[in-house]
Amino acid sequence: RTAETAEAAGEALCAAFFDSAPNMQPLFKSPRAVFAMRLYDAINTMVQSLGDGAVLKQAVETLGFQHLHVEVTTSRIVIFRDALSELLASETGQQGTGIAMAGFRTLLNYIGGAL
Repeated sequence: RTAETAEAAGEALCAAFFDSAPNMQPLFKSPRAVFAMRLYDAINTMVQSLGDGAVLKQAVETLGFQHLHVEVTTSRIVIFRDALSELLASETGQQGTGIAMAGFRTLLNYIGGAL
């Protein structure tokens, strides 16, 4: 079920998130397709900037400012992190193990902690 386009990847991320937490969908006002691409772009930007701490920090801070209107809680971050981690595991065949999975979860924890 590997996504072949950025749009398909964004939709898969969006579906994983909203399937695990449908009650959070009303918090996001953008149309689903727009939200899916923003989610994909944000995660892609963070992953691409892992080699440059200053760029990653700036990207995470920008994301934080974009979410000032949303009450970001630890439980919401955990739901988000777990949903995306499960999607990655199913797409890669890893079941929560491996360096890549640990790194991805660490990245999502870092982002969530900064929000």
